[in-house]
Amino acid sequence: MAAEHVAQQKRTPTVVETFPVVGISCAACARSIESLSRSIPGVQRAVVNVATATVTLEYDPLEVQPADVASVLREFGYDLVQTEDTATALADAAARERRALGQLKNRTVGAALATAPVIVLGMGPWHTQRWAILLSAALSSAVVLYFGRQFFVRAWSQIRARALAMDTLVALSTGIAWGWSLVAALIPAQLQALGIEPHVYFESAATIVTFILLGRYLEQRARMQTNAALLALVELQPRTVHLRRNGVLTDTPLTQVQRGDHIVVLPGERIPVDGIVVEGQSWVDEQLLSGESLPVAKAPGDRVYAGTLNGDGTVSIEARAVGRGTILGSIVRAVERAQSSKAPTQELADRIAAVFVPAVIAVAALTAVSWVVFAPDKASSLGLLSVVSVLIVACPCALGLATPTAIAVALGRAAQHGILVRNARTFDVLLDLAHVVFDKTGTLTQGKPTVVHAAWYLPELERRDYAPLVRAVLERSTHPLSQAVAEWLNVPAAGECTVEQVRGRGLRAWNDSHTILVGNRAWMEEHDIEVPAESQVAATEVFVAMDGKLVLAVWLRDAIRNDARELVEYLRRRGVVVHLVSGDRRDAAEHVAAAVGIEHILAPALPQEKQDYVRQLRQGATGYVAMVGDGINDAQALAEADTSIALGSGSDVAVHAADVTLIGERLSLLIALIHLAERLRRTIRQNFAWAFVYNLVLIPIAAGLLYPLSGVLLHPMLAGLAMAASSVSVVTNSLRLRYTS
Repeated sequence: MAAEHVAQQKRTPTVVETFPVVGISCAACARSIESLSRSIPGVQRAVVNVATATVTLEYDPLEVQPADVASVLREFGYDLVQTEDTATALADAAARERRALGQLKNRTVGAALATAPVIVLGMGPWHTQRWAILLSAALSSAVVLYFGRQFFVRAWSQIRARALAMDTLVALSTGIAWGWSLVAALIPAQLQALGIEPHVYFESAATIVTFILLGRYLEQRARMQTNAALLALVELQPRTVHLRRNGVLTDTPLTQVQRGDHIVVLPGERIPVDGIVVEGQSWVDEQLLSGESLPVAKAPGDRVYAGTLNGDGTVSIEARAVGRGTILGSIVRAVERAQSSKAPTQELADRIAAVFVPAVIAVAALTAVSWVVFAPDKASSLGLLSVVSVLIVACPCALGLATPTAIAVALGRAAQHGILVRNARTFDVLLDLAHVVFDKTGTLTQGKPTVVHAAWYLPELERRDYAPLVRAVLERSTHPLSQAVAEWLNVPAAGECTVEQVRGRGLRAWNDSHTILVGNRAWMEEHDIEVPAESQVAATEVFVAMDGKLVLAVWLRDAIRNDARELVEYLRRRGVVVHLVSGDRRDAAEHVAAAVGIEHILAPALPQEKQDYVRQLRQGATGYVAMVGDGINDAQALAEADTSIALGSGSDVAVHAADVTLIGERLSLLIALIHLAERLRRTIRQNFAWAFVYNLVLIPIAAGLLYPLSGVLLHPMLAGLAMAASSVSVVTNSLRLRYTS
């Protein structure tokens, strides 16, 4: 029987899949989802990534299916998005998150509009009049029970999942404050008969709900685009293809393509599969794999890859890999795994709340018991007031705002500098960096070829005559090298000629008077044209010959960004080890590394090798590892790093995959971001210090600790004012970040 069981286990291995989850708002949600998922028979492991709003499940398919997990999570307010189509799943999750964010915004605005008059009614000279109390009761009831109902729903879910957190304390404190106030508003005479003053605290309950809603909205809005990277990668593959079967060309869904099918790709279209060119010639932009901006010539027998961009020729391709079996599919899976393998985001406030909430509840219960035991004659009056004061004064408003408010201000300040930060955890990571890995092309360099040296082999007079014709020939080509040389010539194009492009070689042009060749060294040698000896400088060569003689030699190189060396030197002064990884030639990478001061180089490197390099650094590092890139081929490494930075001028995939986007082309913005991170850390520490001092001092006073000695008892009204003052102090301190240079 044991042998049969082992054999059965071998026949049914566990499945590991990642699913988007709608409704994740904090680390407590992650703990709840993980706990609930693992409680289902057949689920061996569940890891939630708060930043990407996903859950990775490892399960036995014979015992449980994702639909079973989704059913359980739905009972607790979470929605597991499941579909076989990755793009559809991500798009569906994104649409639901946008709807949820819109609903949260409406609740926040509605709560604020209803809270404002409650504050005016509670603080004005009419606050004791009956009409003001009843109106406050109605408005605060709308805020607490309607706009803030999610706190009570989530609190109940957290209690059921045995994961008490911020929502639990928010629901308890607002519920007690609102409930006590409602009783005081409805039966004031009965309370007075018991010797209890019927004070109401509607403004405290409403303000708490509004502040917390605002913090949740700011946090969720900042997380909205985290899954856009995977969606952008998947969308690089077209949904339909031009399939040729039995000589007939039809538009067919990509999902119906099989290995061995022949697919026709027109100029300007993305290649949908991995395969072999069987007919036609073209240039293909393969930045997806190499990161290099120069197109690659393709002819029959050459390999092509899904997601790469076809140039100006029509090619027929024999499919060798389709869908998730392509290299692009492997990149998608690698990004999924890298993002989901990160530990769930443990926000400091939620970690504290995991201990703080039970402690506050215990203090409130102990307060009630102490009054009953030591002052039974006053337990129904002063004892009840003390319990209410403890719950009100212990409201985590300042604690809950300490981090998100400071982060929200820092995010806004970063945006003013031209920096988009998608993951607030990045601020902490940047201050504890051990390694920074840079891509080369488009990151440390500008990503486009420029002329660094040129030599004419014509007299000045002939040069002026022939340069316009040469430019006219070059402008007939879409190749980046031709365009760069044409721009360098800086003369108007003139002259008519017929131009033929020769894949992998260059151009041939002719008219009634001249024959012109433009291309690489091999193209010249084929026509017995003598060219200069190979240069020892790492640069790309372009030669122009006219009527069998060399007339121009040009050397091009990708220019280094002006502030690249400044950034590298700044990082090295902070003790950070700087690396360069590139898909380009080793000599080109070494040239850039030497120019900016980088010693550690990996080149040439494929996307998987870049990811492996970053992973190895993370495994051996005592601090964090950051990746800075701009291309699609950097997406895996960006996802693998502890934090990732992309240039806004780079590919959409890199921008979406990154935690930080530097808008424009200034690497020095990263220095400004690190300075902002330092200020943010100090501000958050100050906020938490104030919040803790406030709670440590006022909770014992609210419980009545000073009453036996001095008769001092913190009134609930004063507790509400103190709570508000604490929140204002935290917000005011956070706003100082707006003036960070």
